Amino acid sequence: YQATSKLYVFNKSDFGSSGAVSSSDISTSKVLVNTYIVVLQSDSVLGQVVDTISEYQGKEGFEYLGSKPYTTKQLRSMISAGSINNTESFSVTVTAHDPYEAKFINDAILYFLPDEIIRVVKAGAVEIIDKASIPTAPSSPSVIKNTVLGGLVGGVLTAAIIVVMALFDNVIHTEEDLADEFPDISVIGVIPDFKSEKRKAGGVKSAAHQSNRVKTEEVKTEKKSKKEINWDDDDYE
Repeated sequence: YQATSKLYVFNKSDFGSSGAVSSSDISTSKVLVNTYIVVLQSDSVLGQVVDTISEYQGKEGFEYLGSKPYTTKQLRSMISAGSINNTESFSVTVTAHDPYEAKFINDAILYFLPDEIIRVVKAGAVEIIDKASIPTAPSSPSVIKNTVLGGLVGGVLTAAIIVVMALFDNVIHTEEDLADEFPDISVIGVIPDFKSEKRKAGGVKSAAHQSNRVKTEEVKTEKKSKKEINWDDDDYE
């Protein structure tokens, strides 16, 4: 599951009070995005997140955090961040096995990150655009993608098996195969497959028998119907 938040970068700590934004401020903010992402992935930020997770592990309602201690290295592998469309905004995405776990870690990062940015960079700050929401569907595996890939792989393997079987097939199936295999030798005669002919004859006989049976039943039905009509006529008289 993935929980994503969005943040806006500005390079003036008193931006909220001044309200003035210049093109140089925006350019500087874009440059600061990469610096802030480095701060986000530092041990100073992630260490505080690890301590917060440890504090809540074992408490009622936080079973999704598990009982195994987290490490900064583990958290770093769960977090991805990057600029949004090359603007002064960036996103933070946390991937976890549980949707509530992903949101918890993302919220913890947003809680500690602003103060660490001011402490380390000493220029600018961040504002939260969107906090992470609880993901409702897993980000992976993709059932549709895996199904399509499985179908393609299965089709390729099936085609490969058919080709290999055809290449290594050295059995003579038809008279044409014999002529192709030995073009310099004339075919003297062909022994018919009596079993196959017998099956075909039996099928024809059975079909003819069935046809006669249907016709007989039709005649009987016609006579029976006519008899009933005659009976009705006699009864009417």
